[in-house]
Amino acid sequence: MPRIHLSRSAAALLAAPLVLAVAACGTAREPAPVNGAPPKVIEGGGLAGSCDAKAAQEYVGQVLDEALGERIKTATAARGVRVIRPGMAVTMDYRADRLNIEIDDDNRIVRIHCG
Repeated sequence: MPRIHLSRSAAALLAAPLVLAVAACGTAREPAPVNGAPPKVIEGGGLAGSCDAKAAQEYVGQVLDEALGERIKTATAARGVRVIRPGMAVTMDYRADRLNIEIDDDNRIVRIHCG
């Protein structure tokens, strides 16, 4: 049986698809529990309506809890709120009535926007 000798660059090119396939098997980080409880998502429906994210910019930098989430929802007139944690997968659909609150690992609000 003949022996095949590959250069390092050829071997790397052949191994690259395998490495990428293994890397693709990784999972996204699950949202971290808040005070031992899973994150609460306040949902709203429909494409009608809108929210006013500018009305909530004063809350950026604060630690998000359920009461603050409700105050932000009321201030923005949003029908629904989506809390986005670091590394969390989110849909790319645009909903004018949905407020997105992005938080860091310490539940501190880093960005508030509609959509």
